[in-house]
Amino acid sequence: MKKIDPRTEKRREAIIEAARELFCEHGLAGTTLEMITAKAGGSRRTIYELFGNKDGVFEAVIRDCTGRITKIMRDLPVSQKPLRDTLIKFGNNLMTALTGSDTLRYMRMFLAEVSRFPHLGQIFYESGLMTGRRLMSSYFEQQMHLGNFPKGDPELAASFLISLIKSDYDIRQVTFIKWVPRTANLEEHVTIAVDLFLAGYGLGQPIGTGTDVPPSSQA
Repeated sequence: MKKIDPRTEKRREAIIEAARELFCEHGLAGTTLEMITAKAGGSRRTIYELFGNKDGVFEAVIRDCTGRITKIMRDLPVSQKPLRDTLIKFGNNLMTALTGSDTLRYMRMFLAEVSRFPHLGQIFYESGLMTGRRLMSSYFEQQMHLGNFPKGDPELAASFLISLIKSDYDIRQVTFIKWVPRTANLEEHVTIAVDLFLAGYGLGQPIGTGTDVPPSSQA
């Protein structure tokens, strides 16, 4: 995107915000440029200049949505916190992002249109799920170097961890329209998933085995 002045950028953000709400409510086909300009102000000419057409607005909305989702996951405490505590913190951040009401609206909106915008599928995947995986891969590489985690493939470790944490919560919540997970259940799920992951790498016993999980300092 070419550099634009602050006033134009503010107008662009207003159009994206208005279009995001309209796309979520009416879908791409049911949303017109007139509806967007009525909600955001401006004109069709402004939309053409900034986005090209309605499809361009939709692509900008998808990029904005993935940015909102991944922002939640970026707060990874990689300093001096113990390994287990860090992984649980990351897991809670990830599940907060995946199960939030806004995330669900964005996911449903995107899945309804992805066949028309196949290139956005890769954008959504790379800037969404892969952001969390890259964060954890970098973290595991650091921990391996420090001797806090077994040597191996950090990307594979990140993939295993996220798969355990994510489980089927995202697809279940997208498809079970009225199902809403409770925060306490999510936190318990994350803790068990992290302990299973660490046990798989020889760093303690999973919850439910009858053996106490080792203190964080031993992880």
